[in-house]
Amino acid sequence: MNITDEMLYAAAPEAAERWLDTLPGREDCGHDFSLTFEASMAPILRRRKRRWKTLALLAAVIAALAALLAFGAGADRPDNYRVYAAQEDGMVSYSARPKGTDLDLPFRPLTPGWTPEGFALDEDRSTVQGHAVFTYRSREGTESRYFSVEQWHGQEQNGLFAGDFTLEDVEVDGEEAILIYSPDTTLSRLLWTQGTDVFLLTAMGLEREDLFQIAENMKW
Repeated sequence: MNITDEMLYAAAPEAAERWLDTLPGREDCGHDFSLTFEASMAPILRRRKRRWKTLALLAAVIAALAALLAFGAGADRPDNYRVYAAQEDGMVSYSARPKGTDLDLPFRPLTPGWTPEGFALDEDRSTVQGHAVFTYRSREGTESRYFSVEQWHGQEQNGLFAGDFTLEDVEVDGEEAILIYSPDTTLSRLLWTQGTDVFLLTAMGLEREDLFQIAENMKW
């Protein structure tokens, strides 16, 4: 006699019921753990509870940020924008749309053709298809002075960050740009587009003139 799959499927529920009937009831499975064991498990249980609370809080923050990003910047954003930024309730949301989205054009990461004196390219760099990040730091041992240039190819970019910033409409090589800077710190961001690419320059400890000098001298 050959046992088929259909026969096994038909017999499985009855076999499972018979097997479960041989097990003791849940009320008979209690076990009194020693005080030593329970004491050793207590820190693990507390960490697990804290971890779930942290994950829940993180999920709530992500959801709130996503909502702000989706609706905050889009509320008054014009349809024909190239770069746009808005600030509300201590959050800045920004969007940038390149002139072209022709992905048939090869992605060619640009690097600054000019840097402030004493700055050198950091080893922590990233270049993947359609996205590149280059970071430069001061060689004078001052961690607070650095800048990074982030480039995206052929697609609209949106972002969100917290803080009290001033937003200013400016130009980079005659193209629309937005300067986002903090009156209380030396942190600043410059957002602009060039052809099929979006650029975001983030800097700490640099003068305003330095930002535009870097942005207007990006080279292949």
